[in-house]
Amino acid sequence: MRIGQTLGRGFAAAHDALRGALYLFLLHAPIQVLSAVAQGISPSPGGEPGQKPGAEQLALTMGVSCGTFVFGLAVFFLFPLVLSGILGQVRDRLECPGQTPRAFGKYGRAFYSRLLGNQALMTLLMFVLLLPVMAYAMWLAMQVEALGAPVDSREINVRLLSEPALLACMLVICLLASAVGIVYWVANCIVVSERERVFASWRKSLRFCRDHCGAVLALWLVNFVAGLVMSPFALVGSLRLITQLWVLVPLAVVYAALIAYWGVVLAGLVMSLYLAGRPPTERVEAEEPVVAAPNPKLCT
Repeated sequence: MRIGQTLGRGFAAAHDALRGALYLFLLHAPIQVLSAVAQGISPSPGGEPGQKPGAEQLALTMGVSCGTFVFGLAVFFLFPLVLSGILGQVRDRLECPGQTPRAFGKYGRAFYSRLLGNQALMTLLMFVLLLPVMAYAMWLAMQVEALGAPVDSREINVRLLSEPALLACMLVICLLASAVGIVYWVANCIVVSERERVFASWRKSLRFCRDHCGAVLALWLVNFVAGLVMSPFALVGSLRLITQLWVLVPLAVVYAALIAYWGVVLAGLVMSLYLAGRPPTERVEAEEPVVAAPNPKLCT
């Protein structure tokens, strides 16, 4: 498998499915904007020591939090629908480059339930991975507040990030989470390509990542670099490097657009990698004509 050529084909196929990027942007933009608003209305680090927020600010903060929760639920249930369409059209471009991809919505209906199951399993795994570091961070934050001196959220974040043990734990968790994320994306490609169920797709994904460790590692590195490029848009507000709403909101919109675009590109890269490296036996199975699955024998 020539990794450069394979990823190049996936990149080209992804740009033929950029319609999905618009849907991803519409899903992520409200959450990013509400997060930016929450960061902008939070108390300033230079405020009076011990000053409590007023009733209006509390009501606004609660409203933003409720809105973020509602849109978060919408993303959880609608993202698999959009991802199904993106992966289906990308697969059509890769397997049948001379033909028009099937309808976006047809793939969404065909694979929605299985990709939703994959996302639920991914969420559970992320929670298990993040629970220890979240508990440790909460314990450290309580220790800081127990000192009695008034501190703001930025000072707490700085003190937490200055703890070597917490930083080491966060680094390990991030590496594990990114590895699980690649397995999750390959499992989604297996669902769309082979019509496997949730747990079977994860088993095949783990086996695929083990058998093609070098190619998967290259893909992980590409995704890691992309995450580093986009990370400043997410950190400037959370670290309170910028507090003006008129700056935070446009940055949030740009960040949502980058997430949407990279989501489609990553779908193309992972699908191309899987199709190039899947076992021959599974290629034969994929040729069986079923609903919402193209027949490669007809792609001439």
